Amino acid sequence: MHADPKNIAEAIDNIPSNQRRRNIIAICFAVVALEGFDAAIIGFIAPQIATHFGAKPAEISAAIAAGMFGLLLGYVTAGSVADTRGRKPVLVAGTLAFGLATLACAFSASLVQLLAWRFMTGVGVGVAMPAVAALLAELLPARRRASALSGVFCGFLFGSAAAGFLTGHLIDAIGWQGLLLLGGIGPLLLVPVILALLPESPTFLAQIGAGPERIVAALAKLGASRPGAALFEPPTPLGAITKGSVAQLFGTQYRSTTVLLWLLMFLILGGFYVIASWLPSLIESTGQSVAMASRTASLFQFGGLAGALVGAFAIRRIAPLKFVGIALLIGAASPLMIASPDATARYAVAVFCSGFLISGPIVVLNAIAVAAYPTQIRSVGAGWCSALGRVGSLAGAGSVGLLIKAGVGLPDIIAAVSVTVLVCAAIVPFLFRKLREPGV
Repeated sequence: MHADPKNIAEAIDNIPSNQRRRNIIAICFAVVALEGFDAAIIGFIAPQIATHFGAKPAEISAAIAAGMFGLLLGYVTAGSVADTRGRKPVLVAGTLAFGLATLACAFSASLVQLLAWRFMTGVGVGVAMPAVAALLAELLPARRRASALSGVFCGFLFGSAAAGFLTGHLIDAIGWQGLLLLGGIGPLLLVPVILALLPESPTFLAQIGAGPERIVAALAKLGASRPGAALFEPPTPLGAITKGSVAQLFGTQYRSTTVLLWLLMFLILGGFYVIASWLPSLIESTGQSVAMASRTASLFQFGGLAGALVGAFAIRRIAPLKFVGIALLIGAASPLMIASPDATARYAVAVFCSGFLISGPIVVLNAIAVAAYPTQIRSVGAGWCSALGRVGSLAGAGSVGLLIKAGVGLPDIIAAVSVTVLVCAAIVPFLFRKLREPGV
């Protein structure tokens, strides 16, 4: 006897808010926050790494790009696996991988070793992100999905901001190696918590034809009372169960949505990582200390966190893409404002506002990408959308070193992000028209 995934989704929608669900949201937030820390820390400690290994800007750019290339590989491979093997096993594997790889980074004896372990860190983060997104989307009722996903994705910006904050306060005491140790220990401590408290998606279990006992156990972890027989009728034929594939993303129903989401994520993540990865170095180049540069640059992530929180609240009342479009349109001028750093409070406010208007919408876009696809292709859809974002981040941040080598100034490179943000704002209305529904 097999459950109908639609019946399972309805059962989840009918579960009232409870502590178990809040615990699940908190655990997913912690996973995403640690991913954000491990992904961002390299940008904040880059000046010290350059000094330690005697590296040039182009070589540091390679270290940043290695992690992003790993992210890309993780995203494109993990989505299909999570759609066939399960969200929870893939999440555990990814979390374990990026924790161990970050620990290994701390013991790198050369820049080449650091590049290799940063690549593996990126793979782990890339594996975990689509899995946690799909899992959370299927453990929450439809009415709360977009806002809760946006809130959890705030964890990435929170972790990124924490990386800058801790660098500013601890780097003189524990060095860049100590910060990497902190980033590696956290995920390893979280793995047993995930194993003990997070259920597999009941909707996914129904999709693969799992037995009633597994589905009932998963629903119980969400706080559901024991379901009746109606939950498992009519049965879903096993032959009707399909595996998520990239080709399905380009079917008639989802082709335009996929292309627009990919383009938007490619451009906005490219611009974001140009700023996030190189702003600490730009500020330090004006003569400020690494600690001060890290504290100021972390305001970009803190601003993004504030923007994401406002976005998570706003999308309960307005269409998510309206928030994204308005923020990006206003934020198009902000890279121009932060391209010439100084030690004034006015500059610090500009950095915060830039993060609010550029980073915040990215979190909402991630939630939109997850909600735009059905269960059978949700992980692969979210994974590939994120992957295209990582291609953009790789192209953006990775090209900075080449541009510097060609004689282009870092202030000019960051200022040029304004054009990218403006183009993104112009794309949003087309995606909004395609998705139709105001609450994705």
